[in-house]
Amino acid sequence: MQSAFALFPPAVVLVAVLGFRASGLTAAAAAAATAILVWLFQVFGAASLPQLMRASADAAVLTTLVAAMIVPGILFVEATRGRKSPEAIGVLVAAAGLPKPQAAILIAAGIGVMVESLTGMGVSLLVTMPLLLSLFAKRAAIGIGLVGMSLMPWGALAISAHVGAKLSGVPVENLQGWIAAVSGPVAFCLPALALVFAGHAKLADGGVAVLAGVVLAASVVLASRYIGVEVAGVAGGLAVMVLMILLARWSGSLGAALMAPGLIPYLVLLVAVVVQKLAIVPLAAAGLSPVLRTERVEFALLTSPGVALLAATVLAAASHIRPTLIATVARRGWRPVAAIALFMLAARLLVECGAIGALAESISGLGRDGAVVAVAVLGAVGGFVTGSGVTGNALFMPSAAAAGMAFDATPIFAALQNGASGHVGMASLPVAAVLLACLPSREPGDDATVMRTALALAAWHVLVVTVAALVLLRVAV
Repeated sequence: MQSAFALFPPAVVLVAVLGFRASGLTAAAAAAATAILVWLFQVFGAASLPQLMRASADAAVLTTLVAAMIVPGILFVEATRGRKSPEAIGVLVAAAGLPKPQAAILIAAGIGVMVESLTGMGVSLLVTMPLLLSLFAKRAAIGIGLVGMSLMPWGALAISAHVGAKLSGVPVENLQGWIAAVSGPVAFCLPALALVFAGHAKLADGGVAVLAGVVLAASVVLASRYIGVEVAGVAGGLAVMVLMILLARWSGSLGAALMAPGLIPYLVLLVAVVVQKLAIVPLAAAGLSPVLRTERVEFALLTSPGVALLAATVLAAASHIRPTLIATVARRGWRPVAAIALFMLAARLLVECGAIGALAESISGLGRDGAVVAVAVLGAVGGFVTGSGVTGNALFMPSAAAAGMAFDATPIFAALQNGASGHVGMASLPVAAVLLACLPSREPGDDATVMRTALALAAWHVLVVTVAALVLLRVAV
């Protein structure tokens, strides 16, 4: 039972978030303080200053890795807003003239997935919710909007995959394929889930949903295999958008919408990511490969998707980068970066003091299938209490990887942890707050509707990734 103390920090966060409605930063501070107490009271062994120094150094490198993506991501979002990119997407949806059920598929599995994969942090809701509310009743719009948030494991150019790779010891080039295998079935289900919330679907709409599911899942898998995990979600969303536009009634207005200048930044970013991936090896051969590292984790700066985000912002929206914009980015960015730093410190200190090792040993003692369920549940808890697959991985990826090692299946367990945390992150209170802020007339029952809908979707997603992991273990191990 000693290993249960490793769950003390996440439990404190859960109480802080649900019981006291604490902010993400406050919850992160509570997690760090609790981890320090576990360390100081020597629950898992003698406490020493070198442990704290190593945990702090690791946390600093990992926080830099995440900040290098979050800050450029906010800059990209704000700069493209100046170019009226969200409005251009709305015009495109209207010009497509699709039946409402198919429009739901386009908005959720296409636009929502693409924008969230590019930006993260619930930004896709700011784009999709106004479109959905113009077409559907509030309850249906809430459900469809959350469906579009469901591929958070690929959100913000797959930050969580990079963090998960560092913490699990599985190279991201290897891990990305397992992530696609575990979370790909969730992608396949999203168009059908959008139809469920949209209602009044015909048989033809069901056929379109199946086709869109195949296109989304296949695009995610192929992009992961041949380009990289960073663009997998973007490629999937774009592929669904192309499919739905091909099914639309062609008109002059649709052609004009496709040529709108506001769409250019998204395409520039996609190209920038691909160019960056191709340039990494030649640059490294030329000696240009700066790395921040400790003995346990490292961050190769030029591999960060933040490089592509900065390049795309400069190329596509440089005229909108003004001092006021920089101030806005700093104001929006410091809180999530500070929260992630505290979560990282808590997680690394739990590793250093032996708590995560004890937890992994307890999980392994459940047997292979029992360990899969335990990792999925812990991953889901991490994603829910922190609101992010990144910080969910920070809390539980080391224990998931260690448990997987006991069964010679570390990549599958790491992919399961990444998927469970990411998919359940869409049910967290920070995401709910963004969605509720998008509602033009908020009513007393809206909070409960959002939470019930999000938790129901999250439970489904966790079931899907758990079953996928169990199947992979039987087939691949």
